[in-house]
Amino acid sequence: MLRTLKRLGSDETAATASVVALSLVGLITAGGLAFDYARMATLDTELQNAADQAALAAASQLDGEAGACTRAVAAAREVVTNQTRMANDGDGLPVTIADSGVCDSDGEGITDDDAASVRFFLDKRAETPAENVTEARYVQVTVDSRRANYALTPIVGLLSSGDLSARARAGLGTALCKVPPLMICPPSGSASTDWNALRGVGIRAVSNTGPNWAPGAFGFIGPNDAGSTQIGMAFENPVFQCQEINSEQPVDAGQPAPAIVALNTRFDMYGMSGGAGNVLTPCLGSSCPPALNVTKDYIKKDGASCGVRNGHNDSNDAWHLPDATQRFWPRAKLATDTALTPIHDTSRSSAPQAMGLPRDNCHYTSYNSACTGGRFGNGAWARGDYFNKYHAGRIPTSSTDPSRNAATMTRYETYLWEIENSYFAPAGSATDKQHSQPVCNMTTPDPARDRRVLQVAVASNCSSLRGSSRPVEVGKWVNMFLVEPGSSPARGNGDGGNEIYLEVIGEVEAGGASAQVIRRDTPFLVR
Repeated sequence: MLRTLKRLGSDETAATASVVALSLVGLITAGGLAFDYARMATLDTELQNAADQAALAAASQLDGEAGACTRAVAAAREVVTNQTRMANDGDGLPVTIADSGVCDSDGEGITDDDAASVRFFLDKRAETPAENVTEARYVQVTVDSRRANYALTPIVGLLSSGDLSARARAGLGTALCKVPPLMICPPSGSASTDWNALRGVGIRAVSNTGPNWAPGAFGFIGPNDAGSTQIGMAFENPVFQCQEINSEQPVDAGQPAPAIVALNTRFDMYGMSGGAGNVLTPCLGSSCPPALNVTKDYIKKDGASCGVRNGHNDSNDAWHLPDATQRFWPRAKLATDTALTPIHDTSRSSAPQAMGLPRDNCHYTSYNSACTGGRFGNGAWARGDYFNKYHAGRIPTSSTDPSRNAATMTRYETYLWEIENSYFAPAGSATDKQHSQPVCNMTTPDPARDRRVLQVAVASNCSSLRGSSRPVEVGKWVNMFLVEPGSSPARGNGDGGNEIYLEVIGEVEAGGASAQVIRRDTPFLVR
């Protein structure tokens, strides 16, 4: 009997069964936690995906136009159908977004509410709420919360995941493609300049040559290779980098010479000698057509090269300025001058041999009346001299349309009036002739792409720019008219050389009102 009891006491048969039985609770708990945690994590991912898609859909409506707020909220709630497979709180599959109620009745004004499911902001960090649709550059969407009721872990006292939600913020990235990468600093560095009020004002756009950017300084945005990119401005269908709008861009003061050579092709002037070995060789074909109206103060001999010679005394008969005694030279200003008073200094020459659309009077040193805006003029130009030379007897005098009255027409309006009526300056009988219609490249440009109109970016942070070490912030886009070919060397009498003379047409939406550019709007997630 005693021997039997000892044997039973030392017998270990089936001991593992008790161990397994004792560990079963732990194994079930671990498995349950893994299963339910995976369920909770997947639910969180589903909700975040829904928030991301809703924010992107809403951001696609941030065009600054009327109704943008209402459209953005509707897009967030209805455009994309999102579902959750892991929520089992009885609310079904759809992931929902509450109606925020922050849009005014007209869909333009916005009332911010911290608890709203859809909110609009001026900045990507969501620090400044937008008050209207023009300020709404970013949208934040919060999806309604959902719950996962756990299947296995109640054994350890956990009943559900609790309320889970997700939030995403997105903006609308706008890029302009094919637009010349030209940027300019506004008058006095003011980002709030009303460029429409500057309609007709001439600008001496001068390449920035120092660390500080001054009003009227121009440079280039976005290019990796400034030289080749500037040359690209010669082409009707250039391959430019797309430039993002409402974001900071690299800036390059660049060398003005490539830009001047490229832009001059629009005046039927090609900086090459037969195209041999020159980066503009493709322009000898149809890639770089001139404008329909190329009236300018340059002349050339028939059959001569279509390049540009350096001065008027060398042996090259290509495009060149008339002799100094045969150019347009304004006399000093008189108190009796009116908009149409001729101001040519007849003591220098009886009449200019060739006259392009002139600069603002105050930009000629001989006029002896400096522009108060420095590089920015006042829009008063030698209308009387120009119309008398080329359009005597047919000077427009509309009393109802300022754009058809010689006393008020801008240079751009004069240029268009000449095209519409086929009023082109005659070449004349001299050996050196002026040509207002192309003679070097007879390719007809796309009529929807005026080759003498540029869409120029206006920097809003010129006062803080230092060379090319800081990115440029583009505040506005302005259509500008190329008044004259870029000069190098200088014409004299106010032209310092290496500058581009422009006339303001007016503000435009980024990529708007121009067939010369392609606008791409793409929503993107911020967080």
